[in-house]
Amino acid sequence: MYTLLKNPTFLLFFLGNIISLIGFGFNLIAISWLVLEKTNSEFALGKIMASATAPGLVLALFAGIIIDKVNRKWLLVVLDIFRMVVVIGFLFAMNYYEFQLWLLYPVAILVGLGNSLFWPTAQAFVQELVDEKDYFNANKLLSASYQVGSILGAGVGGFIVHYYSPATALWINAVAYFISGIFISLAPFKRGETDHKPEKLFKALSRGFSFLRGKYDILTLGLTTILSDVAIWGALSVLTITISKEIFNKGTWGYGLMDGLYGIGALISTVLVGHMVFQLGRSRSLLLCYGVAGLMCFITPVMPTIYLAATAYFFMGLNNNSARIIIRTLFMENIPNQIMGRVQTIFGVYTRMMVISSALIAGWIIENQSIISGMSFTTLHYVAALLGTLAVLNVWKSPKNILAEAN
Repeated sequence: MYTLLKNPTFLLFFLGNIISLIGFGFNLIAISWLVLEKTNSEFALGKIMASATAPGLVLALFAGIIIDKVNRKWLLVVLDIFRMVVVIGFLFAMNYYEFQLWLLYPVAILVGLGNSLFWPTAQAFVQELVDEKDYFNANKLLSASYQVGSILGAGVGGFIVHYYSPATALWINAVAYFISGIFISLAPFKRGETDHKPEKLFKALSRGFSFLRGKYDILTLGLTTILSDVAIWGALSVLTITISKEIFNKGTWGYGLMDGLYGIGALISTVLVGHMVFQLGRSRSLLLCYGVAGLMCFITPVMPTIYLAATAYFFMGLNNNSARIIIRTLFMENIPNQIMGRVQTIFGVYTRMMVISSALIAGWIIENQSIISGMSFTTLHYVAALLGTLAVLNVWKSPKNILAEAN
């Protein structure tokens, strides 16, 4: 796996991606704490999280075409600089205005737009950098970069917000985006020749739908397993800091601990997932991962201490990320590179719709019902992923079934 890091292009991209994700972790915890402290409303936090995703619904329609047509390296650099400028602009605005909730909406929307294009571009860039035989190891390293970024971003960010201020965390966020852009810009990369002519939006989307037509295994697996990520970016983006603040009275320190241990579990998964797949096969590994992640999610709010709740998050991260690596590898192996952006667009629109719904519903449930009810709602995301995997295994038993081929 680590031989890929001897490739200077992959190494610089890998480091830049980690630094960018550290910056985003600082951004997420600073914004979340500002909303909860100033409004004391979980639903308001849900609306901010939803607003960060909503513009991506429109961008997602064009993202696949953009990703497939432009130089992916320079697109990543531009997106880093764009997000840096947005954050710095907000910090200057805070010097002139006393905090008002409306100031956070343009920040969430614009950073969300950048994120909506940066993450799928990063995944597509990896597919362009490595040979097909290295997809699994590349996905493990890409996932490791996400988790290291999550650990340092959320973990350290929680302490920075707690002991200094949200503004300090956001300045670090801006610097991280800048450094990430520098690293990626230095990566030696020349895009290969392509014989694809520019396509109109609806023609490009129709190619994605045409590819998925009849591939019920890929479609079902995508629509259901995506919900495990929706749980993280949607419901848990509201619940984690609320659990720390309301149940354990630990504020951003507890948030950093919980999210940091989730990231450590996810990081360890990049080492263990290969052994698990070797022993159990991909399909049984997916069933185990979604089952354990769902159970850990369900029991978190009834844990007696923040440390046990964070331990549950550790196992949630371990299993959720193992499943993510398996799914991404399956898709890379079964979706051609030249059509990947179109398929990502379709799934991207769906994902953003689900994240918006998940964040809003979770925020409303917490504010009007209870945190335990909110976590029960979140557990349903993993139940759906589990049932989707079972459906692919037991309903579509064709020899060409994506999971049948994988075992």
